[in-house]
Amino acid sequence: MPKETLSASKIKTLKACSWQYWCKYNLKLPDKTNSGALKGDTVHIVLECLGAKRHKHNYNKIIKGKKTFASKSVKRLILKHIKRKQLNSKEDLDDICEMILKGLYYDFFGTKNGEPSEIISEKDFEITVEADDISYKIKGFIDKLFIYETSSLVLIRDYKTNKKKYEGKEITDNLQDYMYTLAIRKLYPHLKNIKMEFLFLKQDMNNGGVMPMQSKDKYELIGFEHELTDYQKYADSFNDKTALSNLAANQGMPKDGSFSGKLLCGFAKQPNQLKKDGTPMWYCTYKFPFNYFALYDSKKNLIKTAFNKKDLVKIQKGDQKIIAENYVGCPCWQSSPPPESPRKKNNDDFDLDSF
Repeated sequence: MPKETLSASKIKTLKACSWQYWCKYNLKLPDKTNSGALKGDTVHIVLECLGAKRHKHNYNKIIKGKKTFASKSVKRLILKHIKRKQLNSKEDLDDICEMILKGLYYDFFGTKNGEPSEIISEKDFEITVEADDISYKIKGFIDKLFIYETSSLVLIRDYKTNKKKYEGKEITDNLQDYMYTLAIRKLYPHLKNIKMEFLFLKQDMNNGGVMPMQSKDKYELIGFEHELTDYQKYADSFNDKTALSNLAANQGMPKDGSFSGKLLCGFAKQPNQLKKDGTPMWYCTYKFPFNYFALYDSKKNLIKTAFNKKDLVKIQKGDQKIIAENYVGCPCWQSSPPPESPRKKNNDDFDLDSF
């Protein structure tokens, strides 16, 4: 029986850097969410809401007014979310509104392929397969799903809010494309034609912003199921030794234009390093040491981690304990050999033995 539940992002991390996977999924260290990801969350929420029939009048107001804030309800929703995410700049707000407009203007109700018999926003799936030599457990969320029963067609649409379009293996061997297509094949076996497309909302929808993927036949999907089985075995047996087996820093720079290999580490040589223009230089969250807080239950099970103690205090219950801890950094970027554990407790705080 598969133990870990795999997602496209989880497998992508597993392939990209074993240390990043260890930190994110095994140690469950906190991650620094950048403004781009926070803006993307808001865009996805608004597009999901406007896909509901009861909000069609808000969609109509925006299309007629040719601006996102033509709907007061949508304006309130956006302002509420950017306040919560501490996105206060006019540039962030303009960026969010522009991406929403692009998503709405491009075939928002899927009529380019005829009238859909069903439209589903945020279709979630969790599928476990155990048959002969195939064994895996996967889950995911599909931004938009259009079903055309009369033409036996399913269109999977995924909104992307990152600046860079896919290149190289991100196109030819896209995990999300394979996984979502496989999931829909399992969920709707009577529908024979499955298509997937990525919409890059920072791009021109009429000039490269829409990226349709190559359809997958049954043999490609069977091959992918065998790959998933291998990923499943790898993830289920992952340990501290495996964490050092496939580090991004040792893979060299990518040659196909994709965001992979050593590029994932970032070029910063120290925490909070600035570019020449004074803006922060990006680097992997787990590249350098940092302090954080961890919430444990009475049985010493890790519940959640955070950079800010207040975030854990909000959810702390009963005899749960918050402990100040320290992450010592990626072994590839340390001047001395890493200790036995990448996590250690601060001496001035109580430890797990105090439970």
